[in-house]
Amino acid sequence: MKPIACIVLPTYMEAKNLPLLLPRIFAQQNRIPTHDLRVLVVDDNSPDGTQDAVRAEMERFPGLHMITGEKKGLGVAYQRGIEHALAEFKPDLIFEMDADLQHNASLLPDFIARTNQGYSVVIGSRFVAGGETPDFAMHRRLISVCGNWLTRHVTGIADIRDITSGYRCIKADLLARCNLYHLATRGYAFQTALLVELVNHGGCFVEIPIIFPDREFGQSKLSARDYFEFLWVLLKLGWEGRHRRS
Repeated sequence: MKPIACIVLPTYMEAKNLPLLLPRIFAQQNRIPTHDLRVLVVDDNSPDGTQDAVRAEMERFPGLHMITGEKKGLGVAYQRGIEHALAEFKPDLIFEMDADLQHNASLLPDFIARTNQGYSVVIGSRFVAGGETPDFAMHRRLISVCGNWLTRHVTGIADIRDITSGYRCIKADLLARCNLYHLATRGYAFQTALLVELVNHGGCFVEIPIIFPDREFGQSKLSARDYFEFLWVLLKLGWEGRHRRS
């Protein structure tokens, strides 16, 4: 029996995207000889029929699973999704991935191949050679670049170019050593806080380039609250880092 690679897929209002994304994910199984794929959809009680769309796909894909709950933010969805995946599937690998078609499912075998080479965290990076954000407006590209620069400066993680990326593959044994609930973030800042936690637990990192286009359906979930939370989390991470080194 092959080890499991579980993709944790937080969703809210993704009824149009999932019937396109889920077949693309499971189509990669033939290109992944070392692992069996599982997908865990973590839906925040979407009112648009997202859960019905997932149930329809479950009839085609036995490796597809779903848990539901109250909408509390991306970070909370990942916390409960990762916890559920670790307990239920005993995976070797856990993926973080967006459900809005901005993350290319055909790269899944490349992520897994890098973990087979000894890396414990593989990051899909927009900011290494070959990575692109072709549809970003100038202000959005500036926010992303400045956010990553500020995070590297505050946290001291100088070797990772795309700290805020949401497309990652992580060794489950490394993830299990992290205290996800210590991260104290409900929204998108979870990605930054988790990466710092993985660094602190000795993760071995590599970045692979991704093309990050604009989403085809729906709207971005980023809000002003997410930006403010990101800055607060950076202050917290910076303080904790100085305290750890003192």
